[in-house]
Amino acid sequence: NKYSLLHLLLINMHEFPEEYVQDTAFYDEAKKEYVPMSDGAELLHYYTNKDKDFNIFFVPGFNTGPFSWNDLWSHLYKDYNLYVQEKREMKSAKVKWRHKANMDRLALDIKEAIDYFNLDEKKTFLMGPCIGASIIAHTVATKKVNPLGIILNGPPKKFFLPKVLLPLAYVLPAFFMGIIGKPLLFIWLTLSMPKGKQRDIYINNIKNATGMRWKKFLAVAWHNSFVDYPNVECPALITGATEDRMHEAVIAKQVAEMMPKGEYVDTPSYYFAHYNPGAKKYAQITKDFIEKIISTANSVSYTHLTLPTN
Repeated sequence: NKYSLLHLLLINMHEFPEEYVQDTAFYDEAKKEYVPMSDGAELLHYYTNKDKDFNIFFVPGFNTGPFSWNDLWSHLYKDYNLYVQEKREMKSAKVKWRHKANMDRLALDIKEAIDYFNLDEKKTFLMGPCIGASIIAHTVATKKVNPLGIILNGPPKKFFLPKVLLPLAYVLPAFFMGIIGKPLLFIWLTLSMPKGKQRDIYINNIKNATGMRWKKFLAVAWHNSFVDYPNVECPALITGATEDRMHEAVIAKQVAEMMPKGEYVDTPSYYFAHYNPGAKKYAQITKDFIEKIISTANSVSYTHLTLPTN
């Protein structure tokens, strides 16, 4: 991580209206359900299943509240069955100290949720940003799930954390993390996010966060996802943003090049995929990729089923 903490507080600033309200159509309609994991933990999922032919299983970034991606989700769920998983660092997660949160365990969470909802892997696309993208890549690279394709937004090499916080997080007791970590995150949110519902929810998530959950999640901080990306064999859409210096576009391009079936699409900024009107365009980019993969898969299946003429 080449950025100083001060730099982190200043990057990715963006102009927004005084009050920005996301489209919450998906979240309002979605069913909320806890899914039991094999180690005893329970993770919150929200989903809409409208008997569409294909599914999107979405894994958000670190400590991402339900409204961060709702503009995008409210477009995607019109065409696909959409499932969203809240990971183990979220307050919603029913976890205890004995429950792990390393990369293998987080990949199993995706696998076990897909099995729980009885989703056909060959009719399912995995989608996620940042650390969610890393977890998805590890899930697919280790053959825990074999989806029809994946869509990764801003995939990193390693989990992005300020240098000053990472060593402290390992050394300090869980309760003390709140004394140092929370004020720093409050400052970052104030500078980098618009006023409104989404920022209020993020701040509320931080207020309610427990050091135990966040310390547990630090197990992924040293994982190098460049080990996983070359082993992703399914079609992969990788998107990056030229103006996004937190999730560097150059790394996203490298990720696409590492994957045997990877393709890269550049977007204007980090916020393009989050907020309308960009989110609507990003949903169309996603849909175009999905429909292309579906068409190719159907063509291959038809060829395999065709009887010889002689």
